[in-house]
Amino acid sequence: MNILYGHIDNDYRSYHGITVNEQQCRVHLQGTVKDNLLDREERQNTLDTLRALQQETGFNASDELIADIQALENEQLELQQFRVGEAYAEVVLEEAFVCRFHWNENRDARNPKGNKTGADLVGFIEVDGQVLFLFGEVKTSSETANRPPQVMTSSDGIEKQLRDLYDDRAKRQILITYLLSKMRHYPEGHPFKADYNASFRAYYSNNCQFQLIGVLVRDVAHDHRDVSVSYNRLSQHILEPNGIKLLALYLPIQKEEWQTIINEPIE
Repeated sequence: MNILYGHIDNDYRSYHGITVNEQQCRVHLQGTVKDNLLDREERQNTLDTLRALQQETGFNASDELIADIQALENEQLELQQFRVGEAYAEVVLEEAFVCRFHWNENRDARNPKGNKTGADLVGFIEVDGQVLFLFGEVKTSSETANRPPQVMTSSDGIEKQLRDLYDDRAKRQILITYLLSKMRHYPEGHPFKADYNASFRAYYSNNCQFQLIGVLVRDVAHDHRDVSVSYNRLSQHILEPNGIKLLALYLPIQKEEWQTIINEPIE
Protein backbone atom coordinates (compact mmCIF):
# COMPACT_ATOMS: atom_id res chain seq x y z
CA MET A 1 0.00 0.00 0.00
CA ASN A 2 1.23 3.47 -0.86
CA ILE A 3 0.65 6.61 1.21
CA LEU A 4 -0.58 9.50 -0.96
CA TYR A 5 -0.84 12.12 1.78
CA GLY A 6 -1.25 12.35 5.51
CA HIS A 7 -1.13 14.30 8.72
CA ILE A 8 -0.21 12.92 12.15
CA ASP A 9 -0.87 14.70 15.42
CA ASN A 10 0.11 11.64 17.43
CA ASP A 11 -0.21 7.85 17.26
CA TYR A 12 -3.94 8.05 18.03
CA ARG A 13 -4.95 11.05 15.92
CA SER A 14 -4.22 11.34 12.19
CA TYR A 15 -5.55 11.19 8.67
CA HIS A 16 -4.14 9.48 5.59
CA GLY A 17 -4.87 8.86 1.95
CA ILE A 18 -3.60 5.52 0.68
CA THR A 19 -3.83 3.48 -2.49
CA VAL A 20 -2.99 0.07 -3.92
CA ASN A 21 -2.01 -0.79 -7.47
CA GLU A 22 -4.43 -2.57 -9.79
CA GLN A 23 -2.90 -6.00 -9.28
CA GLN A 24 -3.05 -5.67 -5.49
CA CYS A 25 -6.64 -4.48 -5.75
CA ARG A 26 -7.63 -7.54 -7.79
CA VAL A 27 -5.85 -9.84 -5.35
CA HIS A 28 -7.71 -8.25 -2.44
CA LEU A 29 -11.10 -8.39 -4.18
CA GLN A 30 -10.72 -12.05 -5.13
CA GLY A 31 -9.04 -13.03 -1.87
CA THR A 32 -9.44 -11.45 1.55
CA VAL A 33 -12.31 -9.15 0.58
CA LYS A 34 -14.30 -12.04 -0.87
CA ASP A 35 -13.45 -14.19 2.15
CA ASN A 36 -14.87 -11.45 4.37
CA LEU A 37 -18.04 -11.11 2.32
CA LEU A 38 -18.58 -14.86 2.23
CA ASP A 39 -17.57 -15.31 5.88
CA ARG A 40 -15.69 -18.25 4.45
CA GLU A 41 -14.84 -19.90 7.77
CA GLU A 42 -18.44 -20.02 8.97
CA ARG A 43 -19.68 -20.94 5.48
CA GLN A 44 -17.32 -23.92 5.38
CA ASN A 45 -18.36 -25.04 8.87
CA THR A 46 -22.02 -24.99 7.83
CA LEU A 47 -21.26 -26.80 4.59
CA ASP A 48 -19.30 -29.53 6.42
CA THR A 49 -22.23 -30.02 8.84
CA LEU A 50 -24.76 -30.35 6.02
CA ARG A 51 -22.55 -32.74 4.02
CA ALA A 52 -22.07 -34.92 7.10
CA LEU A 53 -25.84 -35.07 7.57
CA GLN A 54 -26.32 -35.95 3.90
CA GLN A 55 -23.84 -38.81 4.17
CA GLU A 56 -25.20 -40.14 7.47
CA THR A 57 -26.20 -43.79 7.14
CA GLY A 58 -29.95 -44.23 6.98
CA PHE A 59 -30.68 -40.50 6.68
CA ASN A 60 -33.15 -39.59 3.94
CA ALA A 61 -31.94 -36.23 2.64
CA SER A 62 -34.62 -33.70 1.75
CA ASP A 63 -34.66 -31.47 -1.31
CA GLU A 64 -34.04 -28.53 1.01
CA LEU A 65 -30.81 -30.09 2.30
CA ILE A 66 -29.52 -30.67 -1.22
CA ALA A 67 -30.51 -27.15 -2.25
CA ASP A 68 -28.73 -25.56 0.71
CA ILE A 69 -25.56 -27.56 0.05
CA GLN A 70 -25.58 -26.44 -3.57
CA ALA A 71 -26.19 -22.82 -2.54
CA LEU A 72 -23.22 -22.86 -0.15
CA GLU A 73 -21.00 -24.50 -2.78
CA ASN A 74 -21.82 -21.65 -5.18
CA GLU A 75 -19.51 -18.73 -4.30
CA GLN A 76 -20.96 -16.31 -6.84
CA LEU A 77 -22.07 -13.21 -4.96
CA GLU A 78 -24.61 -10.50 -5.67
CA LEU A 79 -23.27 -7.47 -3.88
CA GLN A 80 -24.08 -3.90 -3.03
CA GLN A 81 -21.04 -1.71 -3.62
CA PHE A 82 -21.09 -0.29 -0.09
CA ARG A 83 -20.76 -3.84 1.26
CA VAL A 84 -17.60 -4.32 -0.78
CA GLY A 85 -16.32 -1.00 0.57
CA GLU A 86 -16.95 -2.08 4.16
CA ALA A 87 -15.19 -5.40 3.62
CA TYR A 88 -12.23 -3.72 1.92
CA ALA A 89 -11.97 -1.23 4.79
CA GLU A 90 -11.68 -4.07 7.31
CA VAL A 91 -9.00 -5.78 5.20
CA VAL A 92 -6.90 -2.60 4.96
CA LEU A 93 -7.26 -1.80 8.66
CA GLU A 94 -6.17 -5.32 9.57
CA GLU A 95 -3.22 -5.33 7.17
CA ALA A 96 -1.87 -1.82 7.70
CA PHE A 97 -3.19 -0.40 10.98
CA VAL A 98 -2.95 -3.26 13.51
CA CYS A 99 -6.74 -3.62 13.79
CA ARG A 100 -8.46 -6.88 14.62
CA PHE A 101 -12.03 -7.94 13.84
CA HIS A 102 -12.27 -11.39 15.33
CA TRP A 103 -16.00 -11.78 14.64
CA ASN A 104 -17.46 -11.52 11.12
CA GLU A 105 -20.61 -9.43 11.51
CA ASN A 106 -22.23 -11.18 8.54
CA ARG A 107 -23.09 -13.90 11.04
CA ASP A 108 -25.47 -11.49 12.76
CA ALA A 109 -27.38 -10.55 9.61
CA ARG A 110 -31.08 -11.29 9.54
CA ASN A 111 -31.57 -9.48 6.25
CA PRO A 112 -28.57 -9.69 3.86
CA LYS A 113 -29.52 -6.32 2.37
CA GLY A 114 -30.02 -4.58 5.72
CA ASN A 115 -27.69 -2.04 7.28
CA LYS A 116 -25.44 -2.83 10.20
CA THR A 117 -26.71 -1.48 13.48
CA GLY A 118 -24.67 0.72 15.80
CA ALA A 119 -21.47 1.09 13.77
CA ASP A 120 -19.91 -0.35 10.62
CA LEU A 121 -16.65 -1.22 12.37
CA VAL A 122 -16.57 -2.78 15.82
CA GLY A 123 -13.33 -4.35 16.95
CA PHE A 124 -9.92 -3.61 18.42
CA ILE A 125 -6.86 -1.56 17.52
CA GLU A 126 -3.35 -1.78 18.91
CA VAL A 127 -1.61 1.59 19.23
CA ASP A 128 1.80 2.05 20.84
CA GLY A 129 1.46 -1.31 22.57
CA GLN A 130 -2.01 -0.57 23.95
CA VAL A 131 -5.16 -2.35 22.79
CA LEU A 132 -8.33 -0.22 22.57
CA PHE A 133 -11.92 -0.63 21.46
CA LEU A 134 -12.31 0.48 17.84
CA PHE A 135 -15.60 1.98 16.69
CA GLY A 136 -15.87 3.23 13.14
CA GLU A 137 -17.84 4.06 10.05
CA VAL A 138 -17.27 3.36 6.35
CA LYS A 139 -18.65 5.13 3.29
CA THR A 140 -18.07 4.51 -0.43
CA SER A 141 -18.31 7.40 -2.86
CA SER A 142 -17.32 8.39 -6.40
CA GLU A 143 -18.44 12.00 -5.98
CA THR A 144 -15.97 14.64 -7.18
CA ALA A 145 -18.16 17.76 -7.22
CA ASN A 146 -17.55 18.26 -3.50
CA ARG A 147 -14.37 17.70 -1.54
CA PRO A 148 -15.03 16.29 1.00
CA PRO A 149 -17.86 14.32 -0.61
CA GLN A 150 -21.33 14.46 0.88
CA VAL A 151 -20.96 11.02 2.48
CA MET A 152 -18.52 12.72 4.84
CA THR A 153 -20.56 15.85 5.63
CA SER A 154 -24.26 15.02 5.25
CA SER A 155 -26.71 14.52 8.12
CA ASP A 156 -25.95 10.79 8.07
CA GLY A 157 -22.32 11.11 6.96
CA ILE A 158 -19.13 9.98 8.65
CA GLU A 159 -18.60 13.25 10.52
CA LYS A 160 -22.02 13.06 12.16
CA GLN A 161 -21.72 9.35 12.89
CA LEU A 162 -18.33 9.72 14.58
CA ARG A 163 -19.50 12.70 16.63
CA ASP A 164 -22.47 10.62 17.77
CA LEU A 165 -20.22 7.73 18.78
CA TYR A 166 -18.09 10.15 20.80
CA ASP A 167 -21.03 11.93 22.44
CA ASP A 168 -23.34 8.97 23.08
CA ARG A 169 -22.04 6.84 25.94
CA ALA A 170 -25.10 4.55 25.75
CA LYS A 171 -24.38 3.76 22.09
CA ARG A 172 -20.81 2.80 22.94
CA GLN A 173 -22.05 0.65 25.82
CA ILE A 174 -24.27 -1.31 23.42
CA LEU A 175 -21.28 -1.95 21.15
CA ILE A 176 -19.13 -3.07 24.08
CA THR A 177 -21.89 -5.44 25.21
CA TYR A 178 -22.10 -6.74 21.65
CA LEU A 179 -18.40 -7.59 21.72
CA LEU A 180 -18.78 -9.24 25.13
CA SER A 181 -21.55 -11.47 23.78
CA LYS A 182 -19.27 -12.61 20.93
CA MET A 183 -16.27 -13.17 23.21
CA ARG A 184 -18.21 -15.92 24.97
CA HIS A 185 -18.06 -18.00 21.78
CA TYR A 186 -14.31 -18.41 22.14
CA PRO A 187 -12.25 -20.64 24.48
CA GLU A 188 -9.90 -19.39 27.16
CA GLY A 189 -6.65 -18.15 25.70
CA HIS A 190 -8.20 -16.97 22.43
CA PRO A 191 -6.83 -13.57 21.22
CA PHE A 192 -10.38 -12.15 21.19
CA LYS A 193 -10.54 -12.48 24.98
CA ALA A 194 -7.13 -10.88 25.49
CA ASP A 195 -8.08 -7.97 23.21
CA TYR A 196 -11.44 -7.49 24.89
CA ASN A 197 -10.04 -7.53 28.40
CA ALA A 198 -7.27 -5.05 27.56
CA SER A 199 -9.71 -2.71 25.78
CA PHE A 200 -12.22 -3.01 28.61
CA ARG A 201 -9.64 -1.93 31.17
CA ALA A 202 -8.46 0.99 29.02
CA TYR A 203 -12.04 2.13 28.41
CA TYR A 204 -13.00 2.12 32.08
CA SER A 205 -9.75 3.60 33.37
CA ASN A 206 -9.50 7.25 34.38
CA ASN A 207 -8.55 8.19 30.82
CA CYS A 208 -11.50 6.25 29.29
CA GLN A 209 -9.64 5.64 26.04
CA PHE A 210 -11.14 4.33 22.80
CA GLN A 211 -10.42 4.81 19.10
CA LEU A 212 -12.78 6.22 16.46
CA ILE A 213 -12.05 5.57 12.79
CA GLY A 214 -13.72 6.78 9.61
CA VAL A 215 -12.89 5.14 6.27
CA LEU A 216 -13.81 6.69 2.93
CA VAL A 217 -13.51 4.27 -0.01
CA ARG A 218 -12.95 6.01 -3.35
CA ASP A 219 -12.56 5.04 -7.02
CA VAL A 220 -11.55 8.54 -8.15
CA ALA A 221 -8.36 10.64 -8.15
CA HIS A 222 -7.01 11.42 -4.71
CA ASP A 223 -7.46 14.76 -2.99
CA HIS A 224 -6.42 15.48 0.60
CA ARG A 225 -9.61 17.51 1.13
CA ASP A 226 -11.55 14.23 1.06
CA VAL A 227 -10.59 13.74 4.72
CA SER A 228 -8.46 16.71 5.85
CA VAL A 229 -11.41 19.11 6.16
CA SER A 230 -13.45 16.60 8.15
CA TYR A 231 -10.46 15.72 10.33
CA ASN A 232 -9.91 19.37 11.25
CA ARG A 233 -13.52 19.64 12.41
CA LEU A 234 -13.66 16.30 14.20
CA SER A 235 -10.35 16.75 16.01
CA GLN A 236 -11.77 19.88 17.65
CA HIS A 237 -14.84 17.95 18.85
CA ILE A 238 -13.36 14.55 19.72
CA LEU A 239 -10.88 15.41 22.44
CA GLU A 240 -7.80 13.63 23.71
CA PRO A 241 -7.01 11.13 25.07
CA ASN A 242 -9.53 9.56 22.67
CA GLY A 243 -8.31 8.74 19.21
CA ILE A 244 -9.65 9.90 15.86
CA LYS A 245 -8.30 8.57 12.58
CA LEU A 246 -9.65 9.22 9.08
CA LEU A 247 -8.56 7.11 6.14
CA ALA A 248 -9.27 7.62 2.44
CA LEU A 249 -8.70 4.45 0.43
CA TYR A 250 -8.31 5.10 -3.30
CA LEU A 251 -8.92 2.03 -5.44
CA PRO A 252 -7.72 1.97 -9.07
CA ILE A 253 -10.71 -0.10 -10.25
CA GLN A 254 -14.13 1.47 -10.73
CA LYS A 255 -16.75 0.30 -8.23
CA GLU A 256 -19.04 -0.93 -11.03
CA GLU A 257 -16.40 -3.60 -11.77
CA TRP A 258 -15.91 -4.86 -8.22
CA GLN A 259 -18.61 -7.55 -8.28
CA THR A 260 -17.44 -8.95 -11.62
CA ILE A 261 -13.87 -9.23 -10.39
CA ILE A 262 -14.92 -10.82 -7.11
CA ASN A 263 -16.86 -13.48 -9.01
CA GLU A 264 -14.16 -14.20 -11.61
CA PRO A 265 -12.59 -17.65 -11.33
CA ILE A 266 -9.03 -17.52 -10.04
CA GLU A 267 -6.64 -19.12 -12.49
